[in-house]
Amino acid sequence: MVTSILRAAIRKPNSEGLVPSTVGIDLVHTLGINRSGVTRTAIIRKIMAYNNTGGPVTLQFGTQDFTAPIPLFVQYLPDLLAVNGLDTEWNESEIPATEFSRLALAVALGREGNIYLQALDALGAGVAGVLVTLEVDEIGS
Repeated sequence: MVTSILRAAIRKPNSEGLVPSTVGIDLVHTLGINRSGVTRTAIIRKIMAYNNTGGPVTLQFGTQDFTAPIPLFVQYLPDLLAVNGLDTEWNESEIPATEFSRLALAVALGREGNIYLQALDALGAGVAGVLVTLEVDEIGS
Protein backbone atom coordinates (compact mmCIF):
# COMPACT_ATOMS: atom_id res chain seq x y z
CA MET A 1 0.00 0.00 0.00
CA VAL A 2 1.32 3.45 -0.91
CA THR A 3 0.09 6.94 -0.20
CA SER A 4 -0.86 8.97 -3.23
CA ILE A 5 -2.20 12.52 -3.15
CA LEU A 6 -2.80 12.07 0.58
CA ARG A 7 -5.16 9.14 -0.01
CA ALA A 8 -4.54 5.44 0.41
CA ALA A 9 -3.89 3.69 -2.90
CA ILE A 10 -3.04 0.25 -4.19
CA ARG A 11 -0.21 0.13 -6.71
CA LYS A 12 -0.68 -2.63 -9.25
CA PRO A 13 0.11 -3.57 -12.82
CA ASN A 14 -2.61 -2.95 -15.35
CA SER A 15 -5.46 -5.41 -15.18
CA GLU A 16 -5.13 -6.39 -18.83
CA GLY A 17 -1.46 -7.44 -18.64
CA LEU A 18 0.85 -6.83 -21.59
CA VAL A 19 -1.23 -5.26 -24.37
CA PRO A 20 -0.16 -5.31 -28.03
CA SER A 21 -1.50 -2.26 -29.86
CA THR A 22 -3.90 -2.65 -32.75
CA VAL A 23 -4.82 -0.18 -35.48
CA GLY A 24 -7.70 0.99 -33.26
CA ILE A 25 -8.17 2.06 -29.66
CA ASP A 26 -6.98 -0.49 -27.11
CA LEU A 27 -8.16 -0.99 -23.52
CA VAL A 28 -5.08 -1.10 -21.27
CA HIS A 29 -6.53 -0.75 -17.77
CA THR A 30 -10.00 -1.42 -16.40
CA LEU A 31 -11.24 0.40 -13.33
CA GLY A 32 -13.42 -1.67 -11.05
CA ILE A 33 -17.08 -0.88 -10.61
CA ASN A 34 -17.76 1.66 -7.88
CA ARG A 35 -19.74 -0.29 -5.26
CA SER A 36 -19.33 1.88 -2.17
CA GLY A 37 -20.23 5.33 -3.47
CA VAL A 38 -16.56 6.38 -3.31
CA THR A 39 -15.06 7.68 -6.55
CA ARG A 40 -12.84 5.07 -8.21
CA THR A 41 -9.74 6.53 -9.90
CA ALA A 42 -6.39 5.43 -11.32
CA ILE A 43 -3.17 7.38 -11.86
CA ILE A 44 -0.56 5.99 -14.26
CA ARG A 45 2.79 5.71 -12.45
CA LYS A 46 4.83 3.81 -15.03
CA ILE A 47 4.46 3.07 -18.74
CA MET A 48 6.62 0.42 -20.39
CA ALA A 49 6.56 0.01 -24.16
CA TYR A 50 8.44 -2.00 -26.76
CA ASN A 51 8.17 -0.77 -30.33
CA ASN A 52 9.22 -3.18 -33.06
CA THR A 53 7.02 -1.81 -35.84
CA GLY A 54 9.75 -0.45 -38.13
CA GLY A 55 9.37 3.24 -37.26
CA PRO A 56 8.67 5.68 -34.46
CA VAL A 57 5.24 5.45 -32.83
CA THR A 58 3.31 8.09 -30.92
CA LEU A 59 1.47 6.69 -27.89
CA GLN A 60 -1.63 8.48 -26.66
CA PHE A 61 -3.41 7.58 -23.42
CA GLY A 62 -6.96 8.60 -22.63
CA THR A 63 -10.49 7.28 -22.28
CA GLN A 64 -13.50 6.88 -24.53
CA ASP A 65 -16.50 9.14 -24.93
CA PHE A 66 -19.60 7.01 -25.50
CA THR A 67 -22.03 9.89 -26.13
CA ALA A 68 -21.32 9.76 -29.88
CA PRO A 69 -22.78 7.03 -32.14
CA ILE A 70 -19.23 5.70 -32.55
CA PRO A 71 -17.11 5.90 -29.35
CA LEU A 72 -14.52 8.70 -29.57
CA PHE A 73 -11.04 8.66 -28.06
CA VAL A 74 -10.42 11.48 -25.53
CA GLN A 75 -6.69 12.00 -24.90
CA TYR A 76 -5.68 12.73 -21.27
CA LEU A 77 -1.86 12.55 -21.37
CA PRO A 78 0.54 14.33 -23.75
CA ASP A 79 1.93 12.35 -26.70
CA LEU A 80 4.75 9.92 -25.87
CA LEU A 81 7.25 8.83 -28.54
CA ALA A 82 8.30 5.16 -28.66
CA VAL A 83 11.43 4.77 -30.78
CA ASN A 84 11.63 1.68 -33.01
CA GLY A 85 13.60 -1.27 -31.62
CA LEU A 86 13.90 0.07 -28.07
CA ASP A 87 12.36 -0.72 -24.73
CA THR A 88 11.04 2.61 -23.49
CA GLU A 89 9.96 3.40 -19.97
CA TRP A 90 8.38 6.49 -18.48
CA ASN A 91 8.10 6.74 -14.71
CA GLU A 92 5.96 8.91 -12.46
CA SER A 93 8.34 11.88 -12.60
CA GLU A 94 7.86 12.02 -16.39
CA ILE A 95 4.10 11.41 -16.57
CA PRO A 96 1.59 14.10 -15.55
CA ALA A 97 -0.41 12.95 -12.51
CA THR A 98 -3.74 12.64 -14.29
CA GLU A 99 -6.60 10.78 -12.63
CA PHE A 100 -8.69 8.51 -14.80
CA SER A 101 -12.00 8.42 -12.99
CA ARG A 102 -15.35 6.70 -12.62
CA LEU A 103 -16.88 9.97 -11.38
CA ALA A 104 -20.64 10.13 -11.78
CA LEU A 105 -20.26 13.36 -13.80
CA ALA A 106 -17.72 11.75 -16.14
CA VAL A 107 -20.02 8.76 -16.65
CA ALA A 108 -22.94 11.12 -17.32
CA LEU A 109 -20.78 12.78 -19.99
CA GLY A 110 -20.17 9.34 -21.50
CA ARG A 111 -16.56 8.87 -20.32
CA GLU A 112 -16.27 5.58 -18.56
CA GLY A 113 -12.87 6.21 -16.94
CA ASN A 114 -11.02 3.12 -18.15
CA ILE A 115 -7.57 3.77 -19.64
CA TYR A 116 -7.23 3.36 -23.40
CA LEU A 117 -4.22 3.51 -25.73
CA GLN A 118 -3.98 4.77 -29.28
CA ALA A 119 -0.69 4.05 -31.14
CA LEU A 120 -0.05 6.14 -34.25
CA ASP A 121 2.69 6.20 -36.89
CA ALA A 122 4.29 9.38 -38.29
CA LEU A 123 1.32 9.87 -40.65
CA GLY A 124 -1.27 9.51 -37.88
CA ALA A 125 -2.43 6.02 -38.86
CA GLY A 126 -3.06 3.33 -36.24
CA VAL A 127 -0.16 0.94 -35.63
CA ALA A 128 -0.36 -2.68 -34.52
CA GLY A 129 2.31 -4.49 -32.53
CA VAL A 130 3.65 -2.03 -29.93
CA LEU A 131 3.73 -3.92 -26.61
CA VAL A 132 2.57 -1.81 -23.66
CA THR A 133 2.07 -2.36 -19.96
CA LEU A 134 1.22 0.08 -17.19
CA GLU A 135 1.68 0.37 -13.47
CA VAL A 136 -1.07 2.38 -11.80
CA ASP A 137 -2.16 3.58 -8.38
CA GLU A 138 -5.84 2.73 -7.90
CA ILE A 139 -7.70 4.86 -5.41
CA GLY A 140 -11.17 4.24 -4.02
CA SER A 141 -13.08 1.08 -3.31
